[in-house]
Amino acid sequence: MTRLGAGADNRSGPADRREIALAAREEAVLLRENAASLREGLIRERDATRVQGSELEQLMIQFREANESLVVATVQAQTSKEEADTANRLKDEFLATVSHELRTPLNAVLGWARMLRSKELNEERSTHALATIERNAAALAHIIDDILDVSRIVAGTLHIVPYPVDLAAVTRSAVDAVGPAAAAKSIQLSLVADPSSTEVVSGDAGRLEQVVVNLLSNAIKFTPDGGRVDVSIARAGASLELTVADSGDGIDPGFLPHVFERFRQADGATTRRHTGLGLGLAIVRQLVELHGGTVSVSSSGRGKGATFTVALPILSSPRLREPRPVAPVRPPAPPRVQLNGLQVLFVEDNLDGRELMTMIIEQAGAKVTAVASVREAFEALEGLRPDVLVSDIGLPDEDGYELIRRLRNGEAESGGFLPAVALTGFVRPEDRARVLAAGFQIHVPKPIEPAELTAAIAAVARDPRRRA
Repeated sequence: MTRLGAGADNRSGPADRREIALAAREEAVLLRENAASLREGLIRERDATRVQGSELEQLMIQFREANESLVVATVQAQTSKEEADTANRLKDEFLATVSHELRTPLNAVLGWARMLRSKELNEERSTHALATIERNAAALAHIIDDILDVSRIVAGTLHIVPYPVDLAAVTRSAVDAVGPAAAAKSIQLSLVADPSSTEVVSGDAGRLEQVVVNLLSNAIKFTPDGGRVDVSIARAGASLELTVADSGDGIDPGFLPHVFERFRQADGATTRRHTGLGLGLAIVRQLVELHGGTVSVSSSGRGKGATFTVALPILSSPRLREPRPVAPVRPPAPPRVQLNGLQVLFVEDNLDGRELMTMIIEQAGAKVTAVASVREAFEALEGLRPDVLVSDIGLPDEDGYELIRRLRNGEAESGGFLPAVALTGFVRPEDRARVLAAGFQIHVPKPIEPAELTAAIAAVARDPRRRA
């Protein structure tokens, strides 16, 4: 680059000055180009810095969001783990409680049965032993019913058939049912129905009676000897309120929010004074909610009693207000029907059950051929023309459904009709529906009442298709 004025003096001529001017202009252009290039470079650097800053800012935002998500996920995972641990603990405690609650009445049943077999009891003690066996067997059946109800609740298959129900009549029936238990503890049990309680509610009378019986049984269980259980029914706005108040142990305030939870008990220790699975009140809540109602509990604390309140909406449609008659929770067994002259084929794989049912049917006047499997049943049918088939469902190799299927298929080919009764421990509504759809005429759940079994056999024996 030419330095202006270098070697130039006052003696330079015009040509020299022109060359110097041209060089100066060229240098100025070059300087401007360099300046523009530098300016563009600076602009690019600035823009790049801005982009990098923006990207950095976005990365920081994403990092913060990821960190927040990680914290939330960690908290949720910890909460889920704690909930799972709690659920597992409650499940283990529940299974231990079930084992205890089943074994306790079973111990009484087996113990007294063995004493009876020893023939060492006098007549009075023998009568007491039989009553004890029956009472504890009924307790076992009640435990099984509660477990099945909870299973239906969890599976969402517990349904009600709504119908106008006289809540006061349902409550009176429930009070009558638990009366002996209250009397055994000298507990004063009272029922007060306000005149306004004549209104009806919509629901299933049997399930509503189960609600009241569970509440009363709970109150009686936790009320000391000589205490009180007061039941009242009154109108409250558009609802009928059923209140069960006791003078019993009361409920700790910390446990009140958990009263209606499944498997939860205020006292789950082995030293507890009261038995039970912790299912009754959970069933109460579910049944009440299925009826569109609510249930609540209050207690002032330990030793100050508890009050349970059930509110059910009053049925408003006048044309649907005629209530259905209330059946007792455990209706008395009907007289045993005679089966004189009937030939019965009985299929049951359990030896004890087979011997018991055979004796019951034979005592009613029928002749019984008892077998233990589907194969033996068809072997018997080769030389036997029974009037009625009675079969268990749960059988080895081939079950009762396979038995009735093969039987009905054979009848479709060769004619004839053998009425059939299913005697089974599968007692869910869907089990009953499956039994009837398979080809049985009556579903009889175990444990059975002898009169119920003989009545079922007599009923199907009258089927006109049998004679045809």
